Amino acid sequence: MKTLLKTLNRKATLIATVLFVGSLGVSTALAESVAACAAGDPVGPGDFGTPFNCTGDTSGTLLASLVEPFTYTTTAGTNMGFIDSAVYLDGTTLDFYYQLDNSALSATPVTTLSASDFEGFSTDDAYVTNGSTLGVPGFVDGSFVPSLVGNNPMGQVTDFYFGSPNPNNDIPMGAESNVLIISTDATMFTTGNAAVLDGGSAFVPAFQPTSVPEPASFALLGLGLVGLAGLRRRFCR
Repeated sequence: MKTLLKTLNRKATLIATVLFVGSLGVSTALAESVAACAAGDPVGPGDFGTPFNCTGDTSGTLLASLVEPFTYTTTAGTNMGFIDSAVYLDGTTLDFYYQLDNSALSATPVTTLSASDFEGFSTDDAYVTNGSTLGVPGFVDGSFVPSLVGNNPMGQVTDFYFGSPNPNNDIPMGAESNVLIISTDATMFTTGNAAVLDGGSAFVPAFQPTSVPEPASFALLGLGLVGLAGLRRRFCR
């Protein structure tokens, strides 16, 4: 009996060791999060930089998405298309995703996508080329990477520049940008806006970070407090 127990113990130890080593191999093979990738390229208020390519890194949990049409008039005619946006929970913080689709019917290429309001939050900027794999309606792989990304002096607005400093990098008619990412230290979000700019402008609903809970969150908190008060009265009786 003792011999059998010793044999079983040795086999169990061997299996556990193999599983542990195997798990180490799997964990090292996993991609890092987008937040970790983008953290290598911080762009603070008033700064400019080049966004990181975080293609293949894990995006986290999709919380919300929007597909919004835009139209605006320039001296050359009317531009139109879509701005698609989404917000992801990446670990414990939020990342904000955007893609610009310039319609084949537009009069001119598009130079800039602008997102706000990020004042008071740290931001890191990135893009991914595999937008069609993100599970967001409207997101496609896209073809155009921003040449430059910058924040205004207050840190409110993040601009992704396609035509600066290279005017040949504008998003032409009938084309899409890659999916653009602003990774933040925010833990809550609300409805804000994004804009497309090129000799004119159009603003559409998108998402932005916030430090103030939504009214629905306050309602849930209130219901929780009422429930706790009821339990307290029951126990007191």
